[in-house]
Amino acid sequence: MNDLELVTPAPGVPEVRLTLLAVPSTVVLARELVRYALTNWGFTREAINDATLVMSEIVTNAVTAAPGHQIRLRCALYEGAPLLECWDPSPELPTLGPPDLMAENGRGLSIISAYAKQSGTRPSATGEGKIVWVRMPA
Repeated sequence: MNDLELVTPAPGVPEVRLTLLAVPSTVVLARELVRYALTNWGFTREAINDATLVMSEIVTNAVTAAPGHQIRLRCALYEGAPLLECWDPSPELPTLGPPDLMAENGRGLSIISAYAKQSGTRPSATGEGKIVWVRMPA
């Protein structure tokens, strides 16, 4: 089940949420969510492209960690900067390992750290799974 929700939790604090199935094609929808939100919030093309790349990496990790399960995406503004989040039901945290130049994957966290102002993980409020979050530059 896919579910899009446009919300404003507090005056002047817009956010967009999307619930998706953790399958590879979800990454495309995640990029479009970020593109839609940041375009409407007036960000530059460069900022939008950077944020869509970062969200792609976050969601790819979630699809790998919890294939076939629901994941929840959130794109919001935090102190004027994009905040990207992805919840998945897996308790395993993403780990940064040494890059294998011949591997097709394993560079996601390096890409995220290259573009992010801050990033991290936290347990979900329900105690099930985790949220990976990234605060982009303003």
